[in-house]
Amino acid sequence: MKRAIFQPARRGGKSWAAGLAAGDQGKPKKAKRPAKPRPDPKPVDDIPGLPAGPRVIVPFPPVELSPNWRGHWSKKSPVAKTYRRLCWALALEAKLKVPAYAAGGGKIAVRLDFFPPTRASRDDDNVPASFKAGRDGIADALKCDDARFHTTNVLHDEPRSCVVVTLIDGGDA
Repeated sequence: MKRAIFQPARRGGKSWAAGLAAGDQGKPKKAKRPAKPRPDPKPVDDIPGLPAGPRVIVPFPPVELSPNWRGHWSKKSPVAKTYRRLCWALALEAKLKVPAYAAGGGKIAVRLDFFPPTRASRDDDNVPASFKAGRDGIADALKCDDARFHTTNVLHDEPRSCVVVTLIDGGDA
């Protein structure tokens, strides 16, 4: 006599669908380890080739802000808010102002020099995306919309764990 597919097994055996109805009764999931904190930024005064103009040095974005991070949005949101406020405070401390050439609502030439915390290879499109909260914080400090930024992104190989944000004098990005 053949059994139907959904008929429970006899003699105390479980059917294949028993686990689906009762939930996962197996081992509990391992708790994820928290991300390692980023090292403190190193000075960038000895690096040739950084453009002239007012600048602020902010820490490299936390790993939770990466587009490739696969955590829950409720873990990312407070990190983004904290990083945005940190960049806002550092831009205020550096006394960044909207350049005179862009005072009438024009584009603001901004160069972002990314110095990652390690020598690990990084996609050049993910690094600027992870800096979105920092960019918003700097725009808040300048009291303008970040849509006015004409940005040039430069990803360096040397690990210094920081982002150097430079407002280019004269509008040459």
